[in-house]
Amino acid sequence: MMSHRHNWPARPDEGHRMRMTIGDLARAAAPPGWSRLTVRRSQVGAHALTTLICDGREVAAEGVDEQFQRLRELSYRADAGTWFTCELEFTAGSRGYTGHVDSSAPPFADVPAPAALAELTLFPHEEPPGWLLAALPTAAPIALPTAYGDRRHRRHRHSDHEPPPPPPAPITGELAYRPATAMTAHVFEHHQEPDLHDVYLTGQADEPECLLVGCSANALWASRGGTRGTGGGMRSITLDGEVLRLELTPEAADALETETAFEVRLDMPPEMTARLAAVLPGMLRRVTGAPELIGF
Repeated sequence: MMSHRHNWPARPDEGHRMRMTIGDLARAAAPPGWSRLTVRRSQVGAHALTTLICDGREVAAEGVDEQFQRLRELSYRADAGTWFTCELEFTAGSRGYTGHVDSSAPPFADVPAPAALAELTLFPHEEPPGWLLAALPTAAPIALPTAYGDRRHRRHRHSDHEPPPPPPAPITGELAYRPATAMTAHVFEHHQEPDLHDVYLTGQADEPECLLVGCSANALWASRGGTRGTGGGMRSITLDGEVLRLELTPEAADALETETAFEVRLDMPPEMTARLAAVLPGMLRRVTGAPELIGF
């Protein structure tokens, strides 16, 4: 039997990854006991301002500016430019975020002329907003030398034998990432080779949800649905009656697109649950760095 542990989709959305990194940097800057973080970036050209508000009070965070700059580049569209304002909100106890981006409203009351010129030089587009044109020194320059726009166009050319690049990150509208917290499994399967174990927990035929936990003597991995999966990062696995609970590191949770606590409701025949309870300890006991097993 062939293992499925390498059947991950193509590369993930780098824009989402940047937003997750911004969240981690904001959490690291927040004082203990925080409940809500709001990070706002306003930028035209090199004229930029980043604010981090933690429960109504402004705090300083390091490394956030570079992430937002890269996110602006990833968001660039030749016909519409990139966003001028990005706001992200994070809540305690969750890996998710909400927010919005805006590519039309002015991010500042006064936009310096050099910043407006730099914006159209770095991110040229067909119909710049009126306030951006009005901020130019005289009039919109013709045939501005371009920087990022031309580089992105050349870099994203690909042959017919390569997958197309992912679409650019959004420049206008709402942003939201809501990690999964639970799934319901109706079927348990165990596949074994001489040095390989795979455990599958799946839904009904019309439910695409699936959790795979696999291991060899020196490696442990997991995947969920169409996510790329994680090579480890499972802190513990708890069997509590008809619930299987995974405690994950933040990195593993992000790879699986879940919260750090993820539950599998075992809606299956009792004999199938009993077999799962017997198989998991046996396959994980010999793995270096195996998660703690509770309730087995």
